[in-house]
Amino acid sequence: MITRRQALAGLGSAALGSALSPGLFSAETPQSAAPLRRGSPSGAQKPNILWITTEGVPLKALSCYGSHLIKTPNIDRIANEGMRFESSFTTNALCAPSRATLLTGKYDHLNGMLTNPGETTGGVTHSTFDPAQQTLPKLLRRHGYQTGMVGKWHLPANPGEAGFDYFVFKRGAGGPYYAPGGYLRNTELGSTTTVEKSYPGYITDNVTDFAIEGIREFRQPFFMMVQFFNDHRPFDPPHKYEHIYDDVRIPEPGTFYDDYSMRAAPAREARMRIADMPDFHPPDDLTERQRKQWNYQKFMAHFLGTLRAQDDNVGRLLDHLDKSGLAENTIVIFTGDHGFFLGDHGWFDKRFMYEQALRVPWMIRYPGVVNAGSVSKDWVVNIDNAPTVLDLVGIPVPEEMQGRSLVPIFRGNTPSDWRTTMYYHYYEFAPPHWVLPHYGIRTERYKLIYYYTVNEWELFDLAKDPDEMESLFEWAGYKVHPDYESIVPDLVNQLEALREKYKDDTGLPVRMWPTSSYD
Repeated sequence: MITRRQALAGLGSAALGSALSPGLFSAETPQSAAPLRRGSPSGAQKPNILWITTEGVPLKALSCYGSHLIKTPNIDRIANEGMRFESSFTTNALCAPSRATLLTGKYDHLNGMLTNPGETTGGVTHSTFDPAQQTLPKLLRRHGYQTGMVGKWHLPANPGEAGFDYFVFKRGAGGPYYAPGGYLRNTELGSTTTVEKSYPGYITDNVTDFAIEGIREFRQPFFMMVQFFNDHRPFDPPHKYEHIYDDVRIPEPGTFYDDYSMRAAPAREARMRIADMPDFHPPDDLTERQRKQWNYQKFMAHFLGTLRAQDDNVGRLLDHLDKSGLAENTIVIFTGDHGFFLGDHGWFDKRFMYEQALRVPWMIRYPGVVNAGSVSKDWVVNIDNAPTVLDLVGIPVPEEMQGRSLVPIFRGNTPSDWRTTMYYHYYEFAPPHWVLPHYGIRTERYKLIYYYTVNEWELFDLAKDPDEMESLFEWAGYKVHPDYESIVPDLVNQLEALREKYKDDTGLPVRMWPTSSYD
């Protein structure tokens, strides 16, 4: 069994972030160098950056990740013309916290956005986002970029103060999708003064219009962050896709009828079951099982129709780059804020550290630099996004950023010490879903989750139980399955080492090591 000290020492060299490794990036890839691709001896124009963040789209909903539910040809185009990562993770499967991490390259206990705005953890509001902190757009702007953000913002701060020259965002977190009011935009480039406007039409089309408008207004190089609202409740597809699934029965996932009997209490207590969705209005004469099936079909028809609208608009963005002559010198990144349960475990929404919520898409297209059609199995965590963009364009990465640049992987030179372990921390305990706070560690084979407010654990052997249906604990006796009694202490040591590495002292510390030796 390894000790916590040994685990920390090992992790310090294992590239799970840069928080304790000053100079780590410059030792591997010169952060202050020119961009990856150079032209004339004086250096070519720095590349533009189009960063697309999807809302709550799990891997199983994208055809480039093997989806049988829907075809997403435009999103697939980014993967086919660049590199797709098979193992990409979020550090907190919730909208605002994840977006704060993408902007800052830091875990939420350091960037301040623990929960969604105004939400609470244990009755106390914790979240805040100080726009004075270092952000990716601020750094890009200092090095000659014009910066823009359109779509979903969801942070309690003015985007201009966080580094954006141009911004148009919708107040709040979701719909309505048709002709919504509450768009806030700055009055001119570089201004933090906002004006509220309403726009007709469908919100996903509008967001794309705002992005194209900003790109046309920008000089080069530019950074445009496009943050789509869908797929988010109320899951309203555009009119043209409202009825495309009327005659289709969408297959239920294998874990649809999960009864949570072999897991910790938080899984049973969470309120996000398909059968109880308030979004739709099933007939009154249905049994509970029938209502669950009925809701699922309605939910999926709306979700997939809405996703088709997003894929259409990704195509519009790529077509604009082509037609305007910008495609060859524009980096396109596509990722997500978190995954989503599409009936998996009988749920909708996200939050838990289970695979469907934890994993997010990640792909990049950069002609002449990233090989088309390439696929990487190397792990990406959302703290890596900001360092990667900075490294791609030759800007030094601040030591305070905790992620690691993916540039060596793009070059085909994955460092020998690349991460095979990641740390997760979810905080928000609030209505309507009431998912208990937890943190955990995921390795290539195991996942250990600690629900620290109730002192309960879950352990999954992902090689034998990829659906995460059976936690390897007996809760009445607090015993670990005998085959795993030597594995759990090692995982706990690594978990504590990661918390120390990432400087996370939030939540409660480990109070009891799960072991088979308890009476």
